[in-house]
Amino acid sequence: MARSPAAEAGVIQLATPSLGNRSYLITDGAVAVAVDPQRDIERITAALDAGALRLGAVVETHLHNDYVTGGLELARRRGADYVVPTGPKLGFDAVRAGDGDEFRAGELRIQVIATPGHTDHHLAYAFAPCDGAPRLVCTGGSVLYGTTGRTDLMGAELAEPLARRQYRSARHLAEVLPDETVILPTHGFGSFCAAATAGAVERSTIGSERAANPVFTLDEEAFVSGALAGLEPFPAYYRRMAAINAAGPAPVAGLGAPRPADLTEVATRIAAGEWVVDVRPRADFAHTHLRGAVNIDARGAFATYLGWLVPFDGPLTLLATDAEQLEAARRELLRIGFDHPAAVATGNPLAWAGPRWLASYPRTDFATLATALAGRPVEVLDVRSGGEWRRGHLPGARHIPLPELPRALPALPDAEIWVHCHSGFRAAIAASLLAAAGHQVVLVDDTFEHAQPERAGSH
Repeated sequence: MARSPAAEAGVIQLATPSLGNRSYLITDGAVAVAVDPQRDIERITAALDAGALRLGAVVETHLHNDYVTGGLELARRRGADYVVPTGPKLGFDAVRAGDGDEFRAGELRIQVIATPGHTDHHLAYAFAPCDGAPRLVCTGGSVLYGTTGRTDLMGAELAEPLARRQYRSARHLAEVLPDETVILPTHGFGSFCAAATAGAVERSTIGSERAANPVFTLDEEAFVSGALAGLEPFPAYYRRMAAINAAGPAPVAGLGAPRPADLTEVATRIAAGEWVVDVRPRADFAHTHLRGAVNIDARGAFATYLGWLVPFDGPLTLLATDAEQLEAARRELLRIGFDHPAAVATGNPLAWAGPRWLASYPRTDFATLATALAGRPVEVLDVRSGGEWRRGHLPGARHIPLPELPRALPALPDAEIWVHCHSGFRAAIAASLLAAAGHQVVLVDDTFEHAQPERAGSH
């Protein structure tokens, strides 16, 4: 269970680093309120049971675009109110909340504050003792640590007007809450729901953000201009999440186990051009894999990039070393609504399809790449984001952000391609895509900081 104590008593923080998000339990010691819970609710029920806590309510700050909520199932399972912002149409009954509403859970008083911007219906929830001032506020995707939520998820045409509403929302929040109020955001820890990358902050307050966050330090025009200019593309699967959450996600317990692939099925699916994803560590995949399979290491941002690359409704086969690794990958996919893999298999590449399907490619580092560049022409492919590229890149490198690579494969030269990113994770996915398309590839499995002294440049 991913659980760590927050700085304030009465807060249980449940982090999902692979998606860059956090959920919370706010408690008075006997009763708890769950805020923005993710679909794998066992983490929350375990925390409730460990603390002998009764669930008083489940609250959503907004209909999430980056994961499937567990709020509906959690509320039903524990007999709690499910509180959802007014505005969006829902396929289930819920308590609808709006600006100025107030409710109680045990000794907690919860104040509802409208904070539109990240979405048009976004709410923040300020928590206070029944007889005191607010001590913390759950801001969802509104005010984050050092930044704010992106405003283009409801459509590009709404990005600017929602950015202006975001600006006013943040300032209103700071007007009605004390400076010492602790901020607990849902997004901003690597999630693409953030408008910009924030620093490694673990705790902040209204006062701290007022002093440093651009939404407070800039005037409206400068904030809006900067927020819109900093937007990077977001994962393709985001477009489906709000609809799933509004309809009411299916309970995980009713989905059933994925079907094991038979002896010839994996090779047949690869030959048919289907997505067959090997979730083993990238070093293992590079050493030996099935020709035509794609590698997305289950230990990283697995769901984010699989959901970005793999068609949501297409057949997907998962390959893993063992049941534990497969279950970890399956749990990540359930968080983003990939509920029904076509087939799964555990074991090793030889067992999955036989020796004639085996392939490999080399892994190296930036020092070796620098040596190669000094001696001969080398095709270097950088699959980082546009913002990373603009901050510095290798002279002569070709830039194709990873999500754009599948469409760009036919135009790449027939040459040995050395592919890199910032840490090796995205480059490994790219290397597998290149190899599956028939390219000769070298995976630069290294951190980009190691390239800076040798060949990095900004232009």
